[in-house]
Amino acid sequence: MIKRKLINKKAKKEIEKYPLVVIKWYDITSDSTWQSIDDLTNAKLPICTTKGHLLSHNKGIARVFSDYALKDEKTGVIDEIANTTIIPTSVIIDIKKI
Repeated sequence: MIKRKLINKKAKKEIEKYPLVVIKWYDITSDSTWQSIDDLTNAKLPICTTKGHLLSHNKGIARVFSDYALKDEKTGVIDEIANTTIIPTSVIIDIKKI
């Protein structure tokens, strides 16, 4: 699993601070249809995959963004981010740096 220290705070361009990662995590599901107790007992949680830049991984939460806009192409300073995902670390199976 990726550690907080792998977020590169000495990067020359801001985007280089945030490693590109793949996160595998368990999703919560619900079902309002009628089913047997055996069906529910044997049900499995779906495993989801999120890819993006790891903004932070602390205090029980991983924060990821996929898109970003720069204030200035030369300086590489990020103006805004989009396509964000917040995942509780309790459901994370694995985080791998790409």
